[in-house]
Amino acid sequence: MHRISLDRQDVRILDKLQRDSRISRTELAESVNLSASQCYRRLKRLESSGLIERYVTLLNLEKAGFDVQAMVMVSFSKSEVGARENLLEVIQSLDEIQECYSASGEYDFILRVNCTGMRAYSKLINNQLLSKYVVAIHSYILLDCLKYGTALSIEASTER
Repeated sequence: MHRISLDRQDVRILDKLQRDSRISRTELAESVNLSASQCYRRLKRLESSGLIERYVTLLNLEKAGFDVQAMVMVSFSKSEVGARENLLEVIQSLDEIQECYSASGEYDFILRVNCTGMRAYSKLINNQLLSKYVVAIHSYILLDCLKYGTALSIEASTER
């Protein structure tokens, strides 16, 4: 997949939207010194190109009752036919698993997990993740979030 060519105005639009996706089109246009129609055309182009995937609302985990966050490393059986696919199907079905990454190294998957408590976390691991396909699970319970962000640092392309 190729990188999308962006100019400074595109970058400014993306920067504003990453920090507040609820900003009105009028406010967005004013904040980047464009007319509403110019800003709207650029925004539609950024959306149709796939650079802007979707707009979401981020919830405060603690206030939403998710007291346990963990990074979980999982290795699956290489000798079991369909192990990867079956494990991925389970992972995809569990809302407590927010992210799943395929990784190099000792573990095959790295999961970011949010649970309402240790009992829910234990149930997730023991009753839902452990199976004949899993050969190892290693968990890190996260104590404090020292940095959390969703905004990417985007730079303008030199060509355009």
